[in-house]
Amino acid sequence: MNLNILFFEALIYASLATKNLLSQYFDISGYSPTEIGILMAVLPVVSLVSSPLWFKISSRLGQYKIYYIVSLSSAVCIWPIFATSDFLTSLLFMILFSLFFSAVVPLGDSIIMTILKTTGGRFDRVRLFGTIGFAVTSLLLSSLVGISFFWLFAATSIVLAFSPMFLKRRPGESRTEAPENPASAGSLLQFSLMTVGMFFGITLNSFHNSFIAVFTRQNGMDPSVVGVVFAITALSEIPFLLVADRIIEKIGSMRILLFGMAVIGVRMILVSFATNVYALYLVESLHGLTYILVYYSLFHFIHYGLSGRRMIAAQSVFWIVRSGLTFIVGSIGGGIIIDKFSVFFAFRLFGFVGLLSAILMTGVYFAILRSRSNSI
Repeated sequence: MNLNILFFEALIYASLATKNLLSQYFDISGYSPTEIGILMAVLPVVSLVSSPLWFKISSRLGQYKIYYIVSLSSAVCIWPIFATSDFLTSLLFMILFSLFFSAVVPLGDSIIMTILKTTGGRFDRVRLFGTIGFAVTSLLLSSLVGISFFWLFAATSIVLAFSPMFLKRRPGESRTEAPENPASAGSLLQFSLMTVGMFFGITLNSFHNSFIAVFTRQNGMDPSVVGVVFAITALSEIPFLLVADRIIEKIGSMRILLFGMAVIGVRMILVSFATNVYALYLVESLHGLTYILVYYSLFHFIHYGLSGRRMIAAQSVFWIVRSGLTFIVGSIGGGIIIDKFSVFFAFRLFGFVGLLSAILMTGVYFAILRSRSNSI
């Protein structure tokens, strides 16, 4: 497999690790949970408009060229956030940064999927390097932010500036377009049901990522714990990613997604009771059975279960829900609940809602299966 693709995937997910740690920067800077929620929700709100816009522009000018623009612009626009200390100015600069950064991972993964479909290869192995890049960056920054948060912004700028270097376009290739899937067994009904499931599952994950810094601080834990937590969650994804495609072939995308939904609800509840560092680390290791299952199962279904215009439309919906709606609800809703009650109550509430939604979704799924079998 092309090493450039692997390093490219590692770098774009390393940038996600630095983005997640912005919540800790805002917490240390003295912003309230509601203000942190709003600031962390800027990226998903902006992505509702910017992601489809960048995809549309890239279809005309080429994904490689647009990726260069959004990654290098993000590397520059992250610094004004570090230079300001009041909420409204931080909000303004977060909007500017998000305008470009919101397209980095969607465009990056789209380029990779197109290359894999053309040249062959397994996305689970490529995505594994994304997880490694995320974990290594989180672990390194867990110590560096204790010295100065300058290193958080420096790391963001570096990985975003270096990532385009690993995109090697063939001479004469002006744009990257996904080849047609010759056959597709996927249905829009299944896609719709899985998208609803992803919304609930990743909303919990976005809430967790936005407020785990608040949770650890209120428990009196060291600031370095946040980076370690993100490293543990990323590393816990590795066992699944080693065999992801084979598991989905045997069990099915929908069942994998439902299982991930249920476990993420349990994990949120357990986090709320983890009042010491070692208990928290143990609970966070469950992450490998949560987010990556929900994300990967739907991503795999879109690219291998749908075809043509359905796949293109589904891909846009996927990123709007995954990077937009889920983070809006998780960040803003979570911040308001924490301010009104407590961070512990919020984690438990989100956990119970997630678990209940998984149970209801499972019931709907098996009801549909029964109705189909009875109609045959």
